[in-house]
Amino acid sequence: MPNFLKKILGDKQRYRNFKKDTDALPQPYDEAMKAIEKYMWNFAKGEGFMDALEAVLHMFQESSAENVPVENIIGSDPVKFCDNIMAQYPNDLWIITYQNKLRKQIKEITD
Repeated sequence: MPNFLKKILGDKQRYRNFKKDTDALPQPYDEAMKAIEKYMWNFAKGEGFMDALEAVLHMFQESSAENVPVENIIGSDPVKFCDNIMAQYPNDLWIITYQNKLRKQIKEITD
């Protein structure tokens, strides 16, 4: 039981730190990061997805320090940017699980 509590408390602290660091970004990096986070959580399985969000946050932190425009970070299509990031974390996405399940079911039906 102590490990469970430690994990829950640790995850909450990690997320709080992420939100704090996001809020500390200058505009428009802050707003862009929040929009990306909101979009990407729609496809995440759970807490393990924090690695992906933190990777994007670090990218935004470094880019804001170097005054790289947001458009240069994410390109012309923010959905494509997010999809490319999420593709690097397939085990943390529910959509990948369901896509693979559908592929397996159809294969079993057609074999």
